[in-house]
Amino acid sequence: MMKLCKSLLVFAVFMVLAVSAQAFPDRPVRLIVGFAPGGSDISARLVGQKLSELWGQPVVVDNRPGAAGNIGADAVAKAPPDGYTLLLLVNSYTINTTVYRNLSWDLLRDFAPIGRYAASPMVVVVNDKMPVKNFAEFVAYAKANRGKINYGSAGTGTAPHLAGELFAMRSGIEMTHVPYKGSAPSVTALVADEVQVSFGAMSAFDGLVKQGRLRPLAVTTATRFPRLPDVPTVSEAGVPGFDVDIWYGLVAPAKTPAAIVKKLSEDLAQVMADPDLQAKLRERGLEPAYLDSQKTGELMRRDVARWREIANNLKLSLE
Repeated sequence: MMKLCKSLLVFAVFMVLAVSAQAFPDRPVRLIVGFAPGGSDISARLVGQKLSELWGQPVVVDNRPGAAGNIGADAVAKAPPDGYTLLLLVNSYTINTTVYRNLSWDLLRDFAPIGRYAASPMVVVVNDKMPVKNFAEFVAYAKANRGKINYGSAGTGTAPHLAGELFAMRSGIEMTHVPYKGSAPSVTALVADEVQVSFGAMSAFDGLVKQGRLRPLAVTTATRFPRLPDVPTVSEAGVPGFDVDIWYGLVAPAKTPAAIVKKLSEDLAQVMADPDLQAKLRERGLEPAYLDSQKTGELMRRDVARWREIANNLKLSLE
């Protein structure tokens, strides 16, 4: 009898959670973005608008900039685990959780993955003063001028910084990292020849590439970027297996009920199938790239392990 009662209790709890998930959401959902307006929050607003239309409830994008996104992540980690507070997951968080010493949260412990929705390669770009026309020539030049190449990034511990270090390790060249306070000043430094090469999103270089002042040599993903069909991947150009991108997704606090996480993931898949949303993301240099909750979790673990190895090799540790 006791076993039957326990089974009935478990079944009742399951049914309550299932019904609750079906009714979710019945009030506004807050989507926290750990960065200033005008950057990564643009894609979050596009996705949030489509989710709002699907749910019949507002999705309020709440920018909480500061500390490389860590302030926003902390707010979501501490939020009630009910699905009504979500975080825009940019894969820079997979770096933050490995290099910052005093974080109040851990990416793999404190968040439940909902799904990835978009990705973009980084581009390896040189200025017009560099005497190279393609990636192979750049590698040969860098090896012949060991230690004399400076590369710029949006800051220490950012994805472009660690992508550059990974590239140097894999290709056997030496470059000196010069960090800047954001992508805009790093691009200015590249044009001024303070640095000779840079890694970053194509959106940061687009106008200067069109003017011929910057030259894209390769993209950092495993496949070519549709906007640059004639530019090879780093892997194609001589560094096999190189695959680094910038990607975006959603996560919830870790103890959010599995039924609600499942519904959020399925609803994200539904809106990502919308051609209008896909077109708007592509206009901003992002490729729609949905992954479900399980595969996003695998991606998070893979990136954390990769960046931790690189950070340990660099002895990189930030406050």
